[in-house]
Amino acid sequence: MRIHTLRVPTPFPIGPVNLFLIVEDPITLVDTGPKTEEAFRSLRDQVEALGLRLEEIRRIIISHTHEDHAGLAAQIKQISNAAVYVHPWEAHCITGSRDYQAGRKMLRRVGVPAKVLDEMEARWKYIRTLIDPVPDAQILDEGDEVAFASESLRVLHTPGHTPGHICLWRDGERSLIAADTVLKRVTPNPVINLDPRDPNRRFPSLSMYLKSLARLRDLSPTLIYTGHGGEVNDLEGYYNEMLRHVRNRQVRLLDLFPPNAVTVWEMSLKLFPDVSDDARFLAISETSAHFDSATDEGKLIREDSDGIEYCRLA
Repeated sequence: MRIHTLRVPTPFPIGPVNLFLIVEDPITLVDTGPKTEEAFRSLRDQVEALGLRLEEIRRIIISHTHEDHAGLAAQIKQISNAAVYVHPWEAHCITGSRDYQAGRKMLRRVGVPAKVLDEMEARWKYIRTLIDPVPDAQILDEGDEVAFASESLRVLHTPGHTPGHICLWRDGERSLIAADTVLKRVTPNPVINLDPRDPNRRFPSLSMYLKSLARLRDLSPTLIYTGHGGEVNDLEGYYNEMLRHVRNRQVRLLDLFPPNAVTVWEMSLKLFPDVSDDARFLAISETSAHFDSATDEGKLIREDSDGIEYCRLA
């Protein structure tokens, strides 16, 4: 089995995304890049440089359904008739049944003003053009084996960055296709989402991410293929660095907390005062994740008023 890393451009500040072409029967592509002409040409040219064609891809595995990772799945499926696989917690995101209004209500509940939501919606309309639905996507879940001619990769459900994020574990080589669960020089953002198990609550993204990362550390991988940037060889060091980052961010959050109750939105402006409008959603996501974590630890107390959620120091 040969795993080739393909780097294709994205229109996002994070830059290129890593895709993984596994050359062994059946030829499998892990993630696809965004639906842009530039990304498609880059992917096609890199596949052809390996002596293959897109038409030969038989299976597409989506690590998670963010547009930079899943946007070209429908187009490549149309070219190759490949089967597309995704975790069940994110199937609705790629089959075309995602409820965007529910997401808007979730953000309104954490205090995001309607005017800001309207501005975000304009940005999201563009982002939605970067992915096409795959109505007949199939399911990959925790523990499933992705079989090839000579060996298999095991599916690991690693919720955190998104609820349905998955990694692929190659046991014999102790290598891991981690996508956005592990990034070389960027901290994975615990993106705000509704909980697939209970749509009336937010997904506990930060706590789940740390549990997922601890689980991967326990596997002692020697080579990790990341979603952006270079490969990682020291997951123990990476894990410890992430813990330090999370603790430092939460200390800063609590230090900035006023004596009165405030919303996630209000604290995101204090925690990330200089963030661009395009990155404001990610700032809200990270602030929300730390609110939830601090609340679970008893450091914050949650209150509701007229459908808006506030927190105050315990």
